[in-house]
Amino acid sequence: MNHDHGRRSSGAARGPEALARGAAERSEALGKHLRLILPGEQEVSRRSRRAEAHETRRRLQSFTGIDRLKACGRVPVNPAGGVVLRLSETGQGGRAGVAGLMACGSPWACPVCARRIAAKRAQDVGAVLTAVAESGGSVGLLTLTIRHSRTDTLRDMWAALSAAWGAVTSGRGWVADQQVFGIRGWVRTTEYTHSPETGHHLHVHALVIFDGPTSPDMMGEMGSRAFGRWQRALGRNGFTAVEDRGGLDIRPVRLDADSIEQVAEYVSKAAFEVTSTSTKRGRNGSRSAFEILADAVQGEADSIELWWLWEAASLGKRQVTYSRGLREWARVGREESDEEIVSTDDLAGDDQVVLPAATWKAVRDRVTDLLDALEIGGIDAAVRWLRSRSLAYQLARHGADRPYALRHVRRERRGHGGRRRLTGSGSRPTSGSRAGSSGSSPVDRFPHRIRIQRISHSDADLFSRPASFRAPLNLLYRSFACNIGAWTTRSR
Repeated sequence: MNHDHGRRSSGAARGPEALARGAAERSEALGKHLRLILPGEQEVSRRSRRAEAHETRRRLQSFTGIDRLKACGRVPVNPAGGVVLRLSETGQGGRAGVAGLMACGSPWACPVCARRIAAKRAQDVGAVLTAVAESGGSVGLLTLTIRHSRTDTLRDMWAALSAAWGAVTSGRGWVADQQVFGIRGWVRTTEYTHSPETGHHLHVHALVIFDGPTSPDMMGEMGSRAFGRWQRALGRNGFTAVEDRGGLDIRPVRLDADSIEQVAEYVSKAAFEVTSTSTKRGRNGSRSAFEILADAVQGEADSIELWWLWEAASLGKRQVTYSRGLREWARVGREESDEEIVSTDDLAGDDQVVLPAATWKAVRDRVTDLLDALEIGGIDAAVRWLRSRSLAYQLARHGADRPYALRHVRRERRGHGGRRRLTGSGSRPTSGSRAGSSGSSPVDRFPHRIRIQRISHSDADLFSRPASFRAPLNLLYRSFACNIGAWTTRSR
């Protein structure tokens, strides 16, 4: 038995009451109803979502079938194993992140990468909509669905959807529509849900760009013509769609500043749905992909199996696509791939703290707490967080004359004569993490009142012994070869 889902829309074969209702629905522009969120509330919500996404990814890595996802956010790119905490200032406050980690770049399966990719995609879509508004054009949100049943496989359905969208936007029919309705281009995304009763469900959301003002009725006519090509292409691939049973919906998009932001996020909403059990479920128990994941990480066997099917079917698929030439017209620039978005070092801010390999292994499962501390209280709060847990670190200093300064203090004692001596643990920074020229030593470039000396673990306790034991220290430093185990500072 087949089932249909979606909103009703206009159609040539529908009665007068249905046509009136469809026109009323289309006249209510998307983006009309907005909820005001205060800046403080928004920041708390952002940090909460970030923590939830990181925790979900950590649990997902125990059963995912994607190898790149298993290493995402856990394995450092640097063979030495260190990472860098960064902080940038924005209009909404500080933004902290971790640079130097592997990233999978999956917009469909990774809760963390999906958030970053979706934010970039929403920014690009918003820029296109802004260009349309400035040019005096208009936009319609077109939704096309597939009639489906529990026996339909996700892979077959996705192949049929791709072929049907190609038929909608190509051929003589599409060329004629462009001329009749003044279509400049489109932005398309694919959305997925699953229901125990009806199985997999895929549908297309497309922002259709018109080069001038377009009435809801004209948009409805354009949608009906596009649906005809959609329906015929689905039939050639073993699927069907019914226009007045949820197969078609089109409505105008408001183009004021707030609505543009809302619609841009709506188009990329699949990645913004990285939520857990608090997510509101759809009708008949339908779930989005990340809602399925939220149940899977709780150990539900059926959800885990369903998630594996989703991973296999979505792997390599593009989430947001543009018609040819639209980005150039809107002056948005070259489209970055998902991998390029996540391979860029997290945030464009300044290096704040360098975490050696041992410290990263200790904090990676709770790194969002450290990021929260860095955002809220700055570098001092991050240092206190690390010191309270006896974890090694390095403070990053910028400029050729300010290399990485000292590290987490593990022990503080006073030797003979009351002179203060600090000892700490950590790992030697790599050449790429040193400030200034790579050819000079951190010791040579360090301010004259502080000296960094490298010693082995076995000799680290020399600083806590009487002066007679510390006499060979300079010789130890000069003869140092490869057993770098700790960084130690002392005041002259």
